[in-house]
Amino acid sequence: MLKHWATGLKQHFSAFAENQLAMMAAILLESSIRQFSFQSANAFTFLSIWAQLILESLPLLVAHYMVFKAQGWRALLIWTVGFLLYPMLCFSMADFDSGYADWSLFSVQGWLLLLGASLGFGLSRLVAKGDHSRYSQFVTRLFSLNSVLLLLMICWAVLWSAMFASTDDPVRNQPIKTVINSDTLIVNFYYFLDYLWQFLVMGILVLWVYWCNRYLLIRRVLARSGVFAYMTACLIFIIVGTPMLATVVLWLPMNIADWTFLPSEDYNIFAPINFRFIGLLLAVSTPIILAFERQQQGKAMAEIAQRQSQTELQLLQQQVNPHFLFNTLNNLYALTLTGAKEAPAVIMQLANLLRYTVYEGQNQRVSLAQEIQYIQDFLALQGIRSANKCQLKVHFPEQTQHWQLAPLLLIILVENAFKHGVEPSQELCFVTINIDIEGATLIMQCNNTLPKRATFGETGIGLDNLKRRLTLLYPGKHHLRFQKQNAEWQTELRLELEPCTAP
Repeated sequence: MLKHWATGLKQHFSAFAENQLAMMAAILLESSIRQFSFQSANAFTFLSIWAQLILESLPLLVAHYMVFKAQGWRALLIWTVGFLLYPMLCFSMADFDSGYADWSLFSVQGWLLLLGASLGFGLSRLVAKGDHSRYSQFVTRLFSLNSVLLLLMICWAVLWSAMFASTDDPVRNQPIKTVINSDTLIVNFYYFLDYLWQFLVMGILVLWVYWCNRYLLIRRVLARSGVFAYMTACLIFIIVGTPMLATVVLWLPMNIADWTFLPSEDYNIFAPINFRFIGLLLAVSTPIILAFERQQQGKAMAEIAQRQSQTELQLLQQQVNPHFLFNTLNNLYALTLTGAKEAPAVIMQLANLLRYTVYEGQNQRVSLAQEIQYIQDFLALQGIRSANKCQLKVHFPEQTQHWQLAPLLLIILVENAFKHGVEPSQELCFVTINIDIEGATLIMQCNNTLPKRATFGETGIGLDNLKRRLTLLYPGKHHLRFQKQNAEWQTELRLELEPCTAP
């Protein structure tokens, strides 16, 4: 019991940590920016800023957590209250109360960081679902490694261009302050655009190094020829590529006579620090690329495994009921020969069974009420042939319409009882079927007598089919037990049910 409680607590904590990871990163980033603006080197000051930001951002953190637990309009309402109404209230209070404005650290910048973190987490969850809709595919491409790095490069170029445009003669006044003055930026908007295209060029050069590393060095050299060939190719790339890239940077108009944007800060394209910078880019980008490639490969393998499982499930499902169908057709043939009045009713019951198998049986989930009705129709047809020699006792639960499960699972146990217990028997026999619901767990017990000369070795196709389907559909959420007790075959299935979703 204690172990189960500890496992559940660990799972809840892991889910909570995953949910809040992006939000904590946004708060830490805002804390660092505040610490830098205060020009303080005191760790206690940083911790105080961080604690206050968490306190003021608590409604947003709670809303972010609850949004991904709720669904539909409730999730939208929670997100609106947490991320729109609460910040508006805080900013309004800062406008009307100077004391609160002096104390509060919650700013538009911090709100935008938290907003971006929440939206980014939501989009990443959407990508992880693996939906194949157009919107999901667009989001997946948006969150590809190439797209993310391109977006980060553009943001980097815009921020540095804005800081340069907010500073008088920024190249000669290095290092510049990390401040963006909106008024100055509007006045110097032409300079902002001039700086922007040059920073974009430098960013594109860095992305070109990443692109060469990913698509040439890693995919073509490392994947085909191994680590030694990759290290050799990296060395050649650093020696040949560094002067070429440095030359492009020196063409930018921002460079001045006594300072350049090269790592060496001069006009020497063969300076050792320039080579070390390109080597550092390769060293940093390589593990990121390999981790992303591994993730993509794992995702592709998981999709292949899922398709294989679905195909196997379909094949297993197609094995259900052929034996019963042949026997029912034989019984129906006998009834039509004698002109029995039961023949039309038998035909209708058989049609209902086939309709359920063909249509409902292809769904991922059906209601428990539908599955039990299918069992009842099956038992009614079996009674035509074996009513004289089989005593049947059944018990079904109430409120079955509130639960759902995979189709055509329970019927296998019933079919197995009649196939191995009733049909071969020449004497009086019995079948007992008992289905109950305890909490969210279905408990089905199916017992039947065995013929005197029955021999049991393998469990048979039916039970093997059931065990495989349960493994694929309910991993860790079921328990199937069967045994021979004296002259009786006893089977028990415990299965975690799912509540029916609202239409």
